[in-house]
Amino acid sequence: MTTEPAPAQAKAAKIVKTANGAARKADRKITSLSREADHDINSLAHRAEAAAKRAESALHDGVEALRGHTQAYVETAARSLDDARAVVSDKVRERPLTGLLAAAGVGLLLGLLIGSGRRR
Repeated sequence: MTTEPAPAQAKAAKIVKTANGAARKADRKITSLSREADHDINSLAHRAEAAAKRAESALHDGVEALRGHTQAYVETAARSLDDARAVVSDKVRERPLTGLLAAAGVGLLLGLLIGSGRRR
């Protein structure tokens, strides 16, 4: 007596073999897609890092340029204030009474402005 598998068992074995093959194929595809995703993520991370470095560099350059412009404006303002101080000083030396009256007037105006702000 030969023991051949019954047709149902042969069909089941064929289905199992086909399912195992499909599972191996799916596993290989998943592994391949996972590697591609890892590669893409690493590539994006490097590109984002490079873009961040470029942005940092541009921002740094902009701040340095602004610092240079600001320094020039500060120097110009300082020279203007020195010139104004010299002119006022010369005028006060020429006419001390006029300088004293002007200072008193400015003081009175400031006092009125400050006093009116406290009443509100």
